[in-house]
Amino acid sequence: MAHRAHENSIYIPRSLRAAARNLRLALREPVEKLPAREFIRAWCSVSYLYPGLHPDGYEDADSGWPRVLRRLAAEAWRRADAGELSDSELYCYQACKARIRRERAEVERVAPWLFRDHFAA
Repeated sequence: MAHRAHENSIYIPRSLRAAARNLRLALREPVEKLPAREFIRAWCSVSYLYPGLHPDGYEDADSGWPRVLRRLAAEAWRRADAGELSDSELYCYQACKARIRRERAEVERVAPWLFRDHFAA
C-alpha cells in the first residue's frame, strides 16, 4: 500500500471559475495518471462546484453525479483504498463549506434583510 509522506492536502478554489478550470484540465487526461497534487485539486474542485454530491453514492443512478465526473469519483475511491488519499481528502468537505460560506456572504451583502430576525419575541 502506497502512503504519502505529507499531511492532508486540501485545496479550496478561489472561485467557481478557478474550480471549473482545475476540473477541465484534469479531465483532459486519464485521471489515473494525474499526479497526486493535480488530482486533489480536481477532486476538491468537484466538491466546491457540486457541494451537494457525496462521494459514497457516486455509482447510484439517483445520486446526481454527472456521468463525466463519475470516473473522477471512482479514481478517488481507488486512491483512498490504496492509501493514497486520506479520509479528509476523500471527503473534502472544506471546499463545500468554503463555497457555501462565500455564497452566503454574498447574499448577506446584497440582501442583508434575509438574515435579520424580523420577529421580536
